Amino acid sequence: MSEDRREYLPHSTRCFICGDENECGVRTRFYVEDGAVRTRVVLSRHLNGYKDVAHGGVLAALMDESMGWAATVFGRKHPMYVTGELTVKYLAPVSVGEEIEIVSRLENDAGRVAYSTGEILCGGTVRVRARGKFLPMSEEATRQVIPYLKFDLCRKYGTLFGRSGPDR
Repeated sequence: MSEDRREYLPHSTRCFICGDENECGVRTRFYVEDGAVRTRVVLSRHLNGYKDVAHGGVLAALMDESMGWAATVFGRKHPMYVTGELTVKYLAPVSVGEEIEIVSRLENDAGRVAYSTGEILCGGTVRVRARGKFLPMSEEATRQVIPYLKFDLCRKYGTLFGRSGPDR
């Protein structure tokens, strides 16, 4: 799918992963394609753990964010979710300065908990795998988060939380 046809998800200004104004963060945008939440990003050198290798905590945060969005987008009622449990398996180092792809899917929405999986790929090779349990936020807690989200570039998902449209 071409970039101009991607179905982008909301983001925020200060989030470490998706915050477009967070100079210390990753600054990526997630989108939905082929039944998965995805992004492609080149991690900056300031995100390394040691020479030219991405910090494992940054990789876990990417998994956390993308799998949480998978639960939100593909779950039964589209409430926002918080992470209840996150298991990350590091299969091979992930280099900074190279493009990586993050792909996450909802495996099951059991109502009180949603189960998501995700992978980080580099050059088509899986470098990181993760599984997580995500708990739905209450309607009140979700309402408190929505004002902090930005919906630019959101077409389909501009109404994800019952909003009137992408321009709000």
